[in-house]
Amino acid sequence: MNAVPIPSPTASTRRGFMITVAAAGAMMGLAAPVGAEAAEGFEPTIWYRIGRDGTVTVNVIRAEMGQHVGTAIARIVADELEADWSKVKIEHVDSAAKWGLMVTGGSWSVWQSYPLMSQAGAAGRITLIEEGAKLLGVDPTACT
Repeated sequence: MNAVPIPSPTASTRRGFMITVAAAGAMMGLAAPVGAEAAEGFEPTIWYRIGRDGTVTVNVIRAEMGQHVGTAIARIVADELEADWSKVKIEHVDSAAKWGLMVTGGSWSVWQSYPLMSQAGAAGRITLIEEGAKLLGVDPTACT
């Protein structure tokens, strides 16, 4: 029987992560909602949105074929955001160019999605902490 090599995920570096977070933060600042849009919630990225009630809706581009990849991907985002798991929803999206390659197979869904989703969640958490600190008039390090 021939063994099929399993590709290993790309290693993330601290530098790469910090660049991603900085870029995501800059983009979130440029796209800050105002007026009626702000009343709907916080949507820092196409990958998830946070409702005014604290509900986090994660957009999943992988097909569900019994392995609960949607749950795993949503959990990655929720963990980074430190969200209440009971308020997390999963939304399987329709195909569109903005989602990129929507391939499911080869047990790749979670490890291929992990870097992107964890960085998106972490960037959102950092932005929420920074904005909360501004509203409270305190240093972001005082917020958790």
